[in-house]
Amino acid sequence: SFLQILVHFGFLLAIGRGVCRLPPRELYLASNANVGGPTTAAAMAQAKEWKRLVLPALLIGILGYASATAIALALGPVLLRLPLIGR
Repeated sequence: SFLQILVHFGFLLAIGRGVCRLPPRELYLASNANVGGPTTAAAMAQAKEWKRLVLPALLIGILGYASATAIALALGPVLLRLPLIGR
């Protein structure tokens, strides 16, 4: 689990800073929204007094929930058809 978060954060920083040239605080919130969800990202923005980033943190977290749900619903039936190992 730690390795997943580390890889996620590494890619986010590499692409966000290198390609998109986004400020670090926006990348930190984006990471928090993807890993912890919209409420933790909004709480982080509020705690850090990044008031203009509270609403975007909520919206990105909700977008993550919506896209992940759609992907899971599409991928679930495919995975159910795979043969089980050792069966």
